[in-house]
Amino acid sequence: MAADPTGPYDLAVVGAGIIGAMTAYRAARRSPRPRVLVLDAGTPGAGATGSSAGFDLPSGRGAAQLELAARSAARYRELVAQHPELTRDRVAVRWLVDAAGQAALARSLHGEPPAAADAETERRLAEIFPGFTRSPGTALLTSPPAEHTAPARTVAVLLEQVRAAAPGNAVWPGFAVTEVRRRAGLFDLYAHDGARVSARRLVTATGPWALDGPYGEVARTYGVRCKKVAAYHIPVCPPAGAPALVLEDDDAFLLPQPDRDRWLFSFTSQDWDCAPGSPSMRLGPHDRRLARAVLDRHVPGFAPLLGGGQVHCDGYAPGHLPVVAAAEDGAVLAVAGAGSGYRLAPAIAEDALALLDCLEPPTP
Repeated sequence: MAADPTGPYDLAVVGAGIIGAMTAYRAARRSPRPRVLVLDAGTPGAGATGSSAGFDLPSGRGAAQLELAARSAARYRELVAQHPELTRDRVAVRWLVDAAGQAALARSLHGEPPAAADAETERRLAEIFPGFTRSPGTALLTSPPAEHTAPARTVAVLLEQVRAAAPGNAVWPGFAVTEVRRRAGLFDLYAHDGARVSARRLVTATGPWALDGPYGEVARTYGVRCKKVAAYHIPVCPPAGAPALVLEDDDAFLLPQPDRDRWLFSFTSQDWDCAPGSPSMRLGPHDRRLARAVLDRHVPGFAPLLGGGQVHCDGYAPGHLPVVAAAEDGAVLAVAGAGSGYRLAPAIAEDALALLDCLEPPTP
């Protein structure tokens, strides 16, 4: 007899971005196999995850984030070994940083530390990046290759593995959870249209929607706010072997995307307290001015070539550390990727499930 599609499931994961998908994947592989349901208000992987650059730099803002990044990198290697279709592209990395900040940069990276670039490397950069110049007092460094991919593709593979892990596992797009109620040791999750599904345990990983969804008040107690994350496309095909250029002091980078005949220029927006789907979630004149100002300083030949771009927002907590916290007995909140949700997703998922194991089940 087929399992009741309305539950109860052993675990419901609300949010099918990279953090939610990674959490569901790790849970579904446990023994004995739990029955897992993944819910998303829209299309899995199409929110903040779908607009992510998917650039896995081995860096962290402080020791805690660096540990998450290093652990996640190891888990991604394990994931690729198990699922070769998730193999990620490698890209050489060059860093432009204030000379006085070299030691701080080295401390912020895991793995092999960056080294000074030689004259040939600098000459090659000048060929690739029109107008590139290294200002006095800055250092040009190289580090081992980083990896990048399309995070939405990773989500699709992870969720397919969730479905295949056990009979009765499911992924429901278009199920916007608006209310969570406790009943007889279960969580009842209600959608906007009144539909209901139940689960014994719950992880909420709704990214920038966290403040307006279930347990939004918990997210606020941890200081979570939403900030715009923006990037422009530069419609110039990168040459073979082109490196990524990280402008460390501007918190920006240029990532080659030869499969799309363009460069991605990610820069730091300071538009805070925005909301997904709001009119502010598009590139505006101030974004173009900010992006051009950064390029004018470092790669002036690219500044007039800014084309389209991509915009989303993400939750940020103090210190840029993700929030993995008990929302109530049997429920965990895993949000605030701070624009690094893809990079940190494996460690966040691991920590969310470990915390869930420590919590009492929901009381009747």
